[in-house]
Amino acid sequence: MALLLLLSGATAAFADENGHQNGHQDQTQALNATMTGGVANFGSQFYYVSGGQVAFAMIAGQPVDPASATIQYSFFASQNGLSTQGFAKVQFSGTTTTGDSVSLSGTFNINGMVPAVQFPQGCTTNCQSALPFFFLASSPNVQLTVGTSTQTVAETLQIESPYFNPWGAPIVLASTDNSMVIAATYTKGSILWAGTTLVGTIAGTLDTTAASGLFSMTNVEYENMVTGTASDSGSVTYSSMTPSSLNAKGHYSGTSTIPTAGTSDCSAVTGIPGTCTATGFQSAGGFTFTGDANPSIKGTYSTTWGSSALSFVSSVSATVSQDNGSHQGH
Repeated sequence: MALLLLLSGATAAFADENGHQNGHQDQTQALNATMTGGVANFGSQFYYVSGGQVAFAMIAGQPVDPASATIQYSFFASQNGLSTQGFAKVQFSGTTTTGDSVSLSGTFNINGMVPAVQFPQGCTTNCQSALPFFFLASSPNVQLTVGTSTQTVAETLQIESPYFNPWGAPIVLASTDNSMVIAATYTKGSILWAGTTLVGTIAGTLDTTAASGLFSMTNVEYENMVTGTASDSGSVTYSSMTPSSLNAKGHYSGTSTIPTAGTSDCSAVTGIPGTCTATGFQSAGGFTFTGDANPSIKGTYSTTWGSSALSFVSSVSATVSQDNGSHQGH
């Protein structure tokens, strides 16, 4: 899907071969490049979700009529590397299809997660970061009522990340023993990504000269999962460039959108229709860089992320300018 988050900048720099002759004359060159890369580390993630309306429920093995059901729930979770912490609260009531009233309420500690992917991608040992699919939330005293019978039970709840069903669509809250299975929409949902690292390669032209190299990016992104929009900013470093004068550092900022076109249903993962949607991500914005040869580099980018927003291709258009006055007299 769409998740995560992020964009590309570009830069170029060139040495003034005639600085001692040109005085203060400015020179400009055009950089057009493609950046291809993906996530190397998710950094820190902060989730807040609350809602909503019941789309599906089954309590103690009994189907609940969604039209009769109400739910209030919220959770906050932080994901730092492989460490997961947070809390959740759920209050639910409804009527089964056989006419029994049911309810449950509980406060949970989030202390784990089921990862969708871990990085470095494909790792089985020494993994450094993860993107949660489910958060694991435990409580020793969930109040469960079915008909006239009330009991206090210990439960571990699996709470689906909104990253995997954007636009406030239903996410799953299900106990690991399946005694409580609920799918509910959310009216508030956000993810703050801090320190996400992206890496990849650059290839393009500086005027008519071929240019290539490597890039790394560190970003901060605030993603509104209800509206499917995000604001982005971060730093970019170009290295191992050919020519070497293109090595540079800078900052970018922009916005992103989760597109409604080109999505696919991934609800087979959750087992409840309509509770998982794989999406892409579209990003655009501007950047300003300073290179080793001290040019001013300004431009724009347009980025397309693949499904689940783990890899991307970005088109970059930039103008590289330098005041040759800095070379006068040399």
